[in-house]
Order: sequence, then C-alpha cells, then structure tokens
Amino acid sequence: MTGFGSSLMRRAAACGVALAVACSLAGCENKQQSELSAKVTELSQQLAQTQTRLQTLEDVKAIEKLTRTYGYYIDKGMWSEVVDLFAEDSAVQLGASGIFRGKKGADRMFAQGFGARIGRGAGTSGLPHGVLFNHPQFQGVVDVDPGNTTAKGRWRTLAQVAWQGKIAFWNEGVYENEYVKEDGVWKFKLLKFWPTYFTEFDKGWAKQGVAEIGRSANSADPQYAPDEPSPAQDSKSMYPDYFMPPFHYPNPVSGKEVKAPAQAAPKS
Repeated sequence: MTGFGSSLMRRAAACGVALAVACSLAGCENKQQSELSAKVTELSQQLAQTQTRLQTLEDVKAIEKLTRTYGYYIDKGMWSEVVDLFAEDSAVQLGASGIFRGKKGADRMFAQGFGARIGRGAGTSGLPHGVLFNHPQFQGVVDVDPGNTTAKGRWRTLAQVAWQGKIAFWNEGVYENEYVKEDGVWKFKLLKFWPTYFTEFDKGWAKQGVAEIGRSANSADPQYAPDEPSPAQDSKSMYPDYFMPPFHYPNPVSGKEVKAPAQAAPKS
C-alpha cells in the first residue's frame, strides 16, 4: 500500500472513530432527554391529580358549609335565606308532603308554608316569641362526582320543636341530597328528607309511636300544595315501621351496593 493510501486509510479510520463517538454521545443525550421528558410527563400527571383532589376537598367543604347553613337558617325561620340556597332547576321533598319544583317551589314550601304554620306569617321571615325550631345537621357523608359539578350527600337531623306552654316534640330523620355547582357556587339540586319519627317530648317514641303532629307534618298542605305528590313508599318511613332511606354510596370497605332488608311485619 502506498503512503498516500495508508494515509487515506488512517484518515478514514479516524473519521469512523469520531463518527462513532459522536453517535454514542448523541444517543446518550437522546436517552437523557427521553428520560427527562418521561419524568416531566409523570410529574404533570401527579400535579393534575393533586389539583383534582384539592378541588374535590374544597368542594366537599363548600357543600358541608351549604348544608349546615341550611340547618342554621331553618333554626331561626330565615325562609328567604333558605330559598337562596337552591338552584333554579331544583326540588324539595320533605317526607310525604309532596315534591316542590324550582326556587318557586322552595319558596312555597318554606317562605309560604313554613312561614304560615311555624313562623310569623306567609312570606315573613323569623319565628314568633315562644317558638323553638332547632334543626341541626349531623353525620354528613359527601361524595363529589367526577367533573366536580355535581355531588350527593347523606345527613341526619335531630330537631327540637316547641310552642311554649302548648307542645314540644322531637323529630329525627335522614336527608339524601343532591348538589350542583352553578357559576362556581354549590347549591341544592335536590333536598330530600325521610322522617324517622315525630314524638312529643314528655311522652317519648316508645309509648307514643306516630304522634298526630307527625301525621300532620308528614302530609301535603292543601293551602300550599306541592307540584306533585311524594312517592307512595316515602309515606312509610316513620317508626314503628322499619324503613331504610337508600344510600347514594356503596359500602366503603366492600364496595358493594347497600341493599335495604325487607320490611318487618308488625307484631300481632
């Protein structure tokens, strides 16, 4: 091989080595870039999941505040304030008293009906002297649906009601509510209550069973009529009858749907 050929071969070999090194470095850089890109994608997904969880926690807190505020407003006969808690497309059903549709229905139920029967008159907020109407909200279980625009909640109340010098009674029952977020604000979509019992304070539920005031409260008022009647089965929710208001959520451990046991027949 001539000197020129040998020199050419050496140059070719040198170029090959340089090209191999360059390719190796490029491959390493590409690998690092690929790993970095994968890590950025993973962190972005984790951030999005964290933001969703944080939003859900904030939504749950807002719904809890809404529901507890409803109880506080009912306590003092703040009927117009109660009506403001409802969406335009909403419904209220308290036991077997019927279904009231929309904010107008909520107004007819609370501001008109409750105002006339319990408060200072139809359309007037506040309670008369000597009237007690405590309505606390307990045991809240709230679940926000995917998308964070609708939700469901289960609550219990143990109300104390009295007209001084006349009558005092307990009322206990379960709410299963639906909520909707409108313009970033949570409101009631459905407020549904199943009364478990009404009983006069000095007699108690063991002796009295269904008190007459319970029958009256758990039926439609013809003067402030509902938009439609309550489902027939909802009139059977009161002690001593056995009734389990349906759960909106599954068993939190097994994940199974919670099914109500069969109705218990009265003892002969």
